[in-house]
Amino acid sequence: MKRRLPPLNAIRAFEAAARLESISEAAEELSVTPTAISHQIRHLENLLDIKLFERSGRNIVLTDQGGRMLPDITRGMDSLAAAFEETYGNIDTNTVNISTTREFARYWLQPRLGAFYEAFPALTLNIYASETVADMSGSEIDVAVRYGLKPPDGSDELGLYQEYYVAAVCRSLLPPDRAPRIEALTAKRLIDVRWENSALIAPSWKIWFGEAGQTNFDSFRRMSFDAYNLAFDALKRGHGAALLSRTIVKSSEFDADLVQLEGPQLPGYFYRVIRSPAAMRKRAVRQFVDWLVETVTD
Repeated sequence: MKRRLPPLNAIRAFEAAARLESISEAAEELSVTPTAISHQIRHLENLLDIKLFERSGRNIVLTDQGGRMLPDITRGMDSLAAAFEETYGNIDTNTVNISTTREFARYWLQPRLGAFYEAFPALTLNIYASETVADMSGSEIDVAVRYGLKPPDGSDELGLYQEYYVAAVCRSLLPPDRAPRIEALTAKRLIDVRWENSALIAPSWKIWFGEAGQTNFDSFRRMSFDAYNLAFDALKRGHGAALLSRTIVKSSEFDADLVQLEGPQLPGYFYRVIRSPAAMRKRAVRQFVDWLVETVTD
């Protein structure tokens, strides 16, 4: 039977815009201009004689008809990608594209890259560090290491480890030969980190003081940053005490000039691995994921 299909470029433009709910993001994904995406969508609407989106300024919302079409079209695009993956992927079979948080990339993964390349000298890791969750469908990302809720039982995600947060300070701010306690720092500031992902609850000094049985939280001055590397830098410069993840505290950057304060460890969320099914057919991706899990459990 002869297949009746609209132009593939028009289908790709509609699927990307509908999935991302954005003309501009679809244009970025497909490496074209937003005008080109809009043109292709209108071309598809004219061919089908239906309206696929409701438009209000720059915002787009799928119509009922567009919403019914999208799941089948996305599955079709995924099937096409999978069909070509093995052949297309042979162009760069030794490369693994990884999406992860900036903290995991800097304080856990990067210090271990030397050991990885010693074990797998022919492979190349491309690391994309961002707090924004990468879309695994329709992108070149092979593996994502994400931070959030514990993977549910039966999930395809691989759990790595749970994070915890502890209080730390520059050793020079403490009296010599005294236990490292928060009471010695009333003249300094408490350093907080504002998390970009508002869906997750960040550790706070107020919680830490409560868990420590301390009642003098309001007597401290405070400051905050929007990234852990900045908070860590402020800590090392002697601006005060910071709540840091154990990932940072266990890293080589947490040197002898720094010390963990006596007090509680606040439980955080979980690092977990998400793998693209198509990418897992690449031997390099399987080798990286196996190495990652083995290294975490060592």
